[in-house]
Amino acid sequence: MKTTDQHAVDTDMDAVLFTARLATVGVLLLAALCASRETSERAFRLLELMKDSPEPPPPAPTPSARRRAQRGGR
Repeated sequence: MKTTDQHAVDTDMDAVLFTARLATVGVLLLAALCASRETSERAFRLLELMKDSPEPPPPAPTPSARRRAQRGGR
């Protein structure tokens, strides 16, 4: 059984962690919406990773890319 002091410490730590996560999401959203294109793409990828969902598979190669790969990369 937790004491009153221990419960207060746990509640304070929960508040700190929540605030840190909220600040992180806020900074990422700001970067995703207002930064350069490259930074925006990186921020959106980080936001996707934070959702705990798997990354989508890469797109299938086009027929011309397959032919180049078969010819040795030229």
